Amino acid sequence: MSSKKLRLPQIIIAAVAMVGLVWVNLVLKPNAGSLLGTLLFGGIIAMTLLWRRIAGLWKRTSGRILIIVLGGIFAAGLGLCVFFSVNMAVYAERDCDSADCVIVLGCQVRGETPTPMLCDRMNAALELLESNPEAICVVSGGQGPQEHISEAEAMRRYLNERGIADERIIPEPSSTSTEENLRFSAKLLAERGFNGSIVVVTNEYHQYRADIYARRAGLRVGHHSAHTALRLFPNQWVREWGALAVAILTR
Repeated sequence: MSSKKLRLPQIIIAAVAMVGLVWVNLVLKPNAGSLLGTLLFGGIIAMTLLWRRIAGLWKRTSGRILIIVLGGIFAAGLGLCVFFSVNMAVYAERDCDSADCVIVLGCQVRGETPTPMLCDRMNAALELLESNPEAICVVSGGQGPQEHISEAEAMRRYLNERGIADERIIPEPSSTSTEENLRFSAKLLAERGFNGSIVVVTNEYHQYRADIYARRAGLRVGHHSAHTALRLFPNQWVREWGALAVAILTR
């Protein structure tokens, strides 16, 4: 085999990274997850294919400095992603089946129609509300671009249509982020003098960040997760790394 040809380990790494690159871009439109995933997997592919040239830089002092600096940055970023992923996995498994209050975090609405991901969250909330008939429900989410109604209103309608009475639902139609979801929901519950147990419903990858913001809002919460479609899971997981970095840096 020529020394210039790729070796089997390089081919395997590049192939796996290519699969990851395609997978994180299986979304209807580009988002932070597809951008971060493209940078991550594209970088791995580039380093694999250009490994000999990169190794050649080590022969020069300036090249060694560059490799050490970039390697340190990459290692720190990778370590942070591993830390985030471990915590995301832990919080995804902390499933609660009893609650006095269910807080459902909003997700995109198309016109007046909940997206499949929001429907998944609502179906997970229904499981709790049906098994805890005395529980109230805060539906939290404002109105974004191309949304004809607030996410809270879309969720209220969805629950109504499936037998959950309005008396049990508290709409929170002003929030535009996860941080505001929890902060505004905490305020609504405080105004009502609520002091029972709370469970947050959102997708599994989102529970760790939701817990961070819940604690900052003064809430101690349990978790009940909706499952993310396999096609979207890698994109949303990688996207969450960026959101968690922002959450920690803005503390």
